[in-house]
Amino acid sequence: MTEDLRVATLAERPELTGGVEALKGNWPEFMTHEPIGERFHIDVARHYAGFTLVAFSADAPDKVLARAHSIPVGLADTPPDGLPDTGWDGMVRQAHLTRLAGYKGDAVCGLEVMVRPELRGSGLGTEMLRALHANTRAKGFRHFVAPVRPPGKADAPHVSMSDYVARSTAAGLPADPLLRAHVRLGSDIVGIAPASMVVPGSLDQWRQWTGLPFDESGPVVVPGALTPVHCDLFNGFAVYVEPNVWVHQRLS
Repeated sequence: MTEDLRVATLAERPELTGGVEALKGNWPEFMTHEPIGERFHIDVARHYAGFTLVAFSADAPDKVLARAHSIPVGLADTPPDGLPDTGWDGMVRQAHLTRLAGYKGDAVCGLEVMVRPELRGSGLGTEMLRALHANTRAKGFRHFVAPVRPPGKADAPHVSMSDYVARSTAAGLPADPLLRAHVRLGSDIVGIAPASMVVPGSLDQWRQWTGLPFDESGPVVVPGALTPVHCDLFNGFAVYVEPNVWVHQRLS
């Protein structure tokens, strides 16, 4: 795979836009209704094509194997200073305002790496992280940050993110595989984004998204959610507030 692998920006391969958009990941259904995420994906091809990476093989250059999204965020401070508690959502908003203001700043934020289901575990995700770092450096930015969604946290929804991040292997590396991949590539864990993604919805919407009854007020454990979803029967809504983990790597 590595010898055959090719990675380009979407600006270099705009004809792959459809394949990039069609690539399906392992996101739980409710996460596809995150309002800021929906807005971001509308803007990708028009405004962030140079920061979106697409992987393909030399033998099949029109088949998208993986994608990686990042955005220039105009961060004036040196991370971790300036990293918002609102994480993913906050950075998407900041990138939008940065673009409107014409301000470059000195940081790029990685938002997502998605690999075809049959290639997960092949190391392709790590290669895409390396490519994000290289693309950031090539564009003259010195800082790469990312609000990481550690997948193993879904198995421990009642554990605080801080306690989860503190879990480590015998070698002293993060126990979570995605956090471990970032650290092995040279990134530091620099903080928690306690309200990184927010998914609000009516109780009927949440029932449709999850297949769960949502018939009691209080916390509801939902498969794929990193923390419980708050259900409010009296007002007829539920909201999911997801914490992420900030990582930072200085590239020069």
